[in-house]
Amino acid sequence: MSNYLFSKTAYIKGVQCEKQLFLYKYHYKLQDPLSPEILAKFKGGHDFEDSYREKHFPFAVNIEKIAKNRNDYESLTKKALQKQVADIFEATFVYHDVLVMNDVLSRSSGQWEIQEIKNSAELKATHIQDIALQYYVTKGALEQELSAKLVLFDEIDSYKLIDVTEEVRALQVEIASNVKHFKNVLASSKIPEKAIGEQCEMPYKCSFWGYCHR
Repeated sequence: MSNYLFSKTAYIKGVQCEKQLFLYKYHYKLQDPLSPEILAKFKGGHDFEDSYREKHFPFAVNIEKIAKNRNDYESLTKKALQKQVADIFEATFVYHDVLVMNDVLSRSSGQWEIQEIKNSAELKATHIQDIALQYYVTKGALEQELSAKLVLFDEIDSYKLIDVTEEVRALQVEIASNVKHFKNVLASSKIPEKAIGEQCEMPYKCSFWGYCHR
């Protein structure tokens, strides 16, 4: 695996609060314990993702399953691309020191498409930020244009695909700026000062809520 400074998970935390990003990178063990409700939510998300992928991409190469450890993910992704595999789960890329893993990377009509799967009936701003970063890194690593779709829960058809390519492309300047800023944040030796505020709860409760509210 190429060296990287932060992952998609850390980036999303940074968008919410740069102090949370710094703590996640350098003081990971200070996070609050995960509640049973959060663990159940994570499991539901994984089950939803597995169900969708098994139904729509039965012959995909799953990087996570064939790798001996996470350090192999990026090299195995490159091998799958060289073999012209059409569909890849957990395709892994590092670009500008940022790591992302695509839920689905699929080649359709001569162009790669990334799909991010969310067990949610509602399209949220954080979903767009999530896939916009994936687009930034994946496009940079592949050096070619992509399309981007979100997969959400649908009560009637179980799944609904939303093409967010234009929204994602419109965010690329902002994404690049955030990446540069977060690198500067992480280059500091001091925890960023951040007053308690609505960012502690929105859009999600901060994973370091207990630490900051001591």
